[in-house]
Amino acid sequence: MPYLDTVSVYVPEGTDSQGRPKHLATVPSEMQSVHEMVELAGRQIDSSALSAAADSMAASFHCGTLYQGEHFWPIQNSLQESVLGKTSAGSATEIRQFCSGGLYGVMLADAVLQAGWAGENAMVTGGDSIFYFDRHAYAASPATEGSLLGDSGFCALLNRDDGFARIVSAAARSHNPSAGMMHGRTDGAIDDPKFPTLADWITRWEDYDRRGLGTVRDNAMASFRVAVKTVTQCYERAGVKPDDIDWFAPSFIEPSYVTDMLAKQTFLQPTPGLYSFAAQFGHLTVSDFGVNLAYLMNNKIAKVGDLVLLFAAGNFVNCAAVLLRIEKEVTLPFNLLA
Repeated sequence: MPYLDTVSVYVPEGTDSQGRPKHLATVPSEMQSVHEMVELAGRQIDSSALSAAADSMAASFHCGTLYQGEHFWPIQNSLQESVLGKTSAGSATEIRQFCSGGLYGVMLADAVLQAGWAGENAMVTGGDSIFYFDRHAYAASPATEGSLLGDSGFCALLNRDDGFARIVSAAARSHNPSAGMMHGRTDGAIDDPKFPTLADWITRWEDYDRRGLGTVRDNAMASFRVAVKTVTQCYERAGVKPDDIDWFAPSFIEPSYVTDMLAKQTFLQPTPGLYSFAAQFGHLTVSDFGVNLAYLMNNKIAKVGDLVLLFAAGNFVNCAAVLLRIEKEVTLPFNLLA
């Protein structure tokens, strides 16, 4: 199985004009773009490692929760060139799996390297800049019941034969009925082409509740059961028992009882201190898995030989789990102290 070579996370530093942490700003002019944040995450990686990866790149994948840049602009190609410094470097693909996209990218990169694509390395980038609606209003809305979304970018390199963590197993599942909550129509016809405002987004969820096709709460419960199945499939297919897993590191989800219950239902133990550490940033969408790894590695919590199970969920629709075995003790690039 291939290896994670490094994972770099960048979170905007400082405060905005309202005194809020910069990554939780509400004024678009005070925010950084996804492209900028991913580039900065890439610059935190040793240049020789990037150069070596670029010289033998099988594929790169870019992910984000929602809006990534201008429509029709292949941001994945622009990022591949700017991060690797190459005009051509393997295939470049954009994926959209909402907040689980980071782990989906890792899984796809792992699959590409296992399949024997030309090239010894793969890259995964991702990020979100929540400039299109008020993130604080989104988190406070009883309709969305969303976590407070923070801006961030990440860059991960994978290698076929070497790295700090070997990918032991992966699993992903979807709950397709939840897709209806995010569509403005009751059929599969052309949707409203404009990007929805927060009010539009909330209306879609409320309208879905009134359609009689299954409530948002029903979908939440069903998607939780899917999440449980994803986690258990991930370790069972590797022949690993729950007690063998040293660290369970799910993405940051509010309220905390959601991930506590997920741990209980999958016979795993929450990693001490991880939730409170992640809470200072909010939910960093696709970058959460990188923050979790930085917490475990940079604080010398995970040791060589330890098994780490990462989990991420994407807006009731998709979830992913990746099981890693730590092969080297390293410090991962993260511009905020871990």
